[in-house]
Amino acid sequence: MSNQRAATRRNKRDLILEKAIEVFAQKGSQQTTVADIAKKAKIAQGTVYVYFSSKEELLNECMQQIIGTEIESIIEATKDIPDTMDRLFSFFEQHIALVKAKPYIARFLTMEARQNDDFFALYPDYNPLKRYLDYVKDLGRKAIAEKRIRDLDLDAFAYLIVGVMDLAMTQWLVYKDLDIASMAASIRDILKYGVNEK
Repeated sequence: MSNQRAATRRNKRDLILEKAIEVFAQKGSQQTTVADIAKKAKIAQGTVYVYFSSKEELLNECMQQIIGTEIESIIEATKDIPDTMDRLFSFFEQHIALVKAKPYIARFLTMEARQNDDFFALYPDYNPLKRYLDYVKDLGRKAIAEKRIRDLDLDAFAYLIVGVMDLAMTQWLVYKDLDIASMAASIRDILKYGVNEK
């Protein structure tokens, strides 16, 4: 296969993934058909099956590749910030930027992961937030070593940070009544100064 043909196949596959995630986010995977995805991608339905054997395989690829790529891009964007806690705050801000720039991806991440029991029966090890939790735990471990924060339960710390981030994102997506940028600034203040009276 020529390089140009291979690139065309990759581009077509990426297009199907991108449009599939938009449709899944809008309709939910259980209500989405392969025909819906093909229509959104402006291709024949049979073309989808050239790249993916089933809707379930396509859904898995959407979750694993596109969502994974977005998570890794946030981590990559913050990796060179020298201060560990500043990196954590920037990580939170980068996540907000993703929500605002690509709400369909954020909707897919937050909604689909909670609603599709059939998917989790097929792929029980899938957990998109685990990568976030592991990253926050790693930053927490470094912050403790650098004496930036006190020695604390890293699992609880990671769940606190990622849980707030996930809930804020869900609230913004569903109700549109939350200024998540201001929320992030307030969370940064609480993390930095605690909750005790000054």
